[in-house]
Amino acid sequence: MKLFCRSLLLASMLLSAATGASSQNEAAIRQRIAEDPEYAASVYHPYVFPEIHDTPAPKGFKAFYISHYSRHGSRHQAEANANRGYNILKAASEAGILSDKGKEVYADVKALYEDHIGQFGDLSPRGVEEHRTLARRMKKRFPTVFSDRKRRDVFCLSSNFPRCLMSMTSFTTSLQKEVPELNFDFVTGDKYFQILAHDFYKAKEIFRSDEELFDSLVRVNVNPERIMKEWFIHDNGRVGAVMTDTTRFIKGMFTIGAICGCIDYMGIQLFSKYFTTDELTGMYISYNNRICGNYGNTIEFGDRCNWAAKWLLEDFVTRADRAIQSGSTMAADLRFGHDTGVMPLAALIGMEGFNRKFPRAEAHKYFDTSRQMTMGTNLQMIFYRNKKGEVLVKFLYNEEETTLPAVPSINGVYYDWNVLRAYLEPLFTDKTPPQI
Repeated sequence: MKLFCRSLLLASMLLSAATGASSQNEAAIRQRIAEDPEYAASVYHPYVFPEIHDTPAPKGFKAFYISHYSRHGSRHQAEANANRGYNILKAASEAGILSDKGKEVYADVKALYEDHIGQFGDLSPRGVEEHRTLARRMKKRFPTVFSDRKRRDVFCLSSNFPRCLMSMTSFTTSLQKEVPELNFDFVTGDKYFQILAHDFYKAKEIFRSDEELFDSLVRVNVNPERIMKEWFIHDNGRVGAVMTDTTRFIKGMFTIGAICGCIDYMGIQLFSKYFTTDELTGMYISYNNRICGNYGNTIEFGDRCNWAAKWLLEDFVTRADRAIQSGSTMAADLRFGHDTGVMPLAALIGMEGFNRKFPRAEAHKYFDTSRQMTMGTNLQMIFYRNKKGEVLVKFLYNEEETTLPAVPSINGVYYDWNVLRAYLEPLFTDKTPPQI
């Protein structure tokens, strides 16, 4: 009995500690959004260029090869996500149930929607400049990679989505402007899509379940009362005939509002103009957790998502083996894909910040999509060699040094390639689907 009581007390203490941590975490999210409402954009947040800090490589080692994967840059919203909020507001306008404030909201949403027509999902001017800048920064940061006259070849592999092809074009034209002597080889197609962003194991089940989770989280986290009172006339019967599902409306307003930073030339910011901090916090948490369920290292679906990155990891290792060989002319292997590729890859290899499984309903306590999975998110492996032929590797995530906690390092962020390769190879050799 005493043991049971002590166990009950310990469980209570742990629950209190966990609750406190959760409260602090959500308070921090709310504070960030209060300071910058556009932070709520989640995976639609534009790329943020960090200050560059490099840990010096061990004496005698110089960078000679780069293996890279980048999500496409800032883009327009997908058609279904752009449609949802607009269609509801359009119906409300035609029914004459919008208040003066609601008419103002509709005017902005209509302008955003009309700008999307003919370019749903396509790269925006901001996305073009993000990849141009990433290329310039890569060349400036690792000049020895691109100054070797014996290594002038760059292999480029892209998803066949136009936004990825445009990202690849923006990056490579910028890089060639910096180093005209480089020779580029370009590849795309369905075959290669299954390397860059392989289907998850039984993906339809994952997405259906996570959409249900998203609905339930929005209902809990976002109170639509203020919006309904301020944006619509006070006639419950007429409003209810059009607004049959406020959760669907909130979801639609989130996805059209979240894309505003990507198409900043429009000068419209729905989040800061029309939503409260509490509403944005609830929307962000709900969407963040849905995305983590879709692609992240969650307890529920992480193994099924990470499994899909095995083909991509194999491509990294195989191409690195070729580039390291004596006589190789390869300076870089560049890949352009999606969040569905880079997020599982980082988890599969056990990268810091991705190496811990978490429950999807509480993903916001462990993973921040507005920082860790923005537009243009990139993962880079920088290879160094000394005169003895020894090879070291450094990982960059969104251009910042990061680690693989499971692998012993040198100087904190450098890894012996032989040791690293021995760790990575078993992660992709067995491609048997996970048990569920």
